[in-house]
Amino acid sequence: MKNLKPICALALVVFAIAACNLSSSSPTKTFKAFFDAQKKKDVEAMKKTLSKSSIAMIEKSAKEQNKTVDKALTEGFETSKTDKMPETRNEKIDGDNATLEVQNDETKKWDKVYFVKEDSEWKIALDKTVEEMLKSLGT
Repeated sequence: MKNLKPICALALVVFAIAACNLSSSSPTKTFKAFFDAQKKKDVEAMKKTLSKSSIAMIEKSAKEQNKTVDKALTEGFETSKTDKMPETRNEKIDGDNATLEVQNDETKKWDKVYFVKEDSEWKIALDKTVEEMLKSLGT
């Protein structure tokens, strides 16, 4: 019984450390956060859900169009005709990469959105998503 106390204390420390290392983020939660920010036109919140390479892609595109990043972001995502969160399915995580299928409200097709883990948080890899969409179109 004397040896049980140190073992329990050690177990509590291990569980506490493990809990701190577990991210509360998931690709689905990140997508929802982006969708909510996009609805509110909260550019800073939108940026927080995007990967560094996605932000770089948007910065480059904005510069080419003589727009600010904020304007490019709000204009680029104001095509949504609904305030209803699209249906999602098949979240798949493979190390620091993930995908999530999102139903296109107009076509009813399932589009794959790519994610990358940065600083222990899931971020939308918009650059990878666009790249894969272009590949599927044969361009």
